[in-house]
Amino acid sequence: MAKRTPETSPAADKAKVRVFFAEVEGNNDSVQEALKTMVSAMSRPVRVISDNKSQLKGGALTHAADTEDASEPAGEFDEIAEVEAVEEESDASNVRRPRGTGKKTDRNAGIVLVPDLNFRPAGQQSLKEFVEAKSPKSDVETVLVAFYYMQQIMRLANLGPNHVMTAFKEVGKAIPVDLKQTIRNIRKSKMWLNFTDIEDVRTTTQGSNYVEHEMGKGD
Repeated sequence: MAKRTPETSPAADKAKVRVFFAEVEGNNDSVQEALKTMVSAMSRPVRVISDNKSQLKGGALTHAADTEDASEPAGEFDEIAEVEAVEEESDASNVRRPRGTGKKTDRNAGIVLVPDLNFRPAGQQSLKEFVEAKSPKSDVETVLVAFYYMQQIMRLANLGPNHVMTAFKEVGKAIPVDLKQTIRNIRKSKMWLNFTDIEDVRTTTQGSNYVEHEMGKGD
């Protein structure tokens, strides 16, 4: 008895072929150029993209491919590939990182202590005594007091972040994690400081009045 040949599953032979035809009209040069473009496009390797993108996104790409005119330059194919690559990179960059896992940076890098500052001038309160008397309740107030003391009592010019950091070290206060930004915030929100160059900060009338008449009076 002859052996029966196993029947091939219809699904295994299933295939789909799409052929595009194009009509090109023009002079000899333009027709030849269009034919070269189409031949070049058809000779490119087939790319198989397997991605779990949303149906909406995949449908948009399929629609763009179906409606593409074969008479368009080959650059159009490259443009679609570039869009896909940019979208993939964008998806990767939008991944949210857990809080606290980002790269740590020292915002005060580059700020150095100023040597030979005399925070205990003769006949005057020391900086430490002055800060204790004014009892600043925040980093903002401490920065203001430091600038006021160095400007009004020590009579220093060209005061900047380096001087403030040195003052914080002198009185044993914790230095703000972004000292320069703290100084900028005081100028913007409180108007206690004024400067164009952050290395040349001066207390304003409002800032001096606050130190002299509002601070150190207790709660």
